[in-house]
Amino acid sequence: MDRHDESTRLYEEARSRMAAGDMTKAISLFQQSVSLYPHFKSLELLGECLLELERFSEAVVPLAAATALNRQVRAPGLLAQAFLRLGDRSKAREFAKLALSREPNFHMAKEVLLETEDVEEAQD
Repeated sequence: MDRHDESTRLYEEARSRMAAGDMTKAISLFQQSVSLYPHFKSLELLGECLLELERFSEAVVPLAAATALNRQVRAPGLLAQAFLRLGDRSKAREFAKLALSREPNFHMAKEVLLETEDVEEAQD
């Protein structure tokens, strides 16, 4: 089995653990998967698990990497939430705006803007 195949196997196992609510085991499996092949979805879900466990600072790096590796909207939305929970309203707004530039109706990003009192942009 090559590195990519093993990374995919670990990713699938991590998703199963995540779905079962075992975030700690899912984090370990996602980290192993990423060490073999840094796929954006593994990084995004790793960050999401860390957010679920309120490990906000640790969630920033994988979510930032996922944001850079893919043009989808979910990773920057989660990154905005991480910064909001860390109390960095400016960074939270920055990544919420990035998410909205990718998908103007993305609800998660609009919520962050509302929570950071950037009401006018959330209503656009």
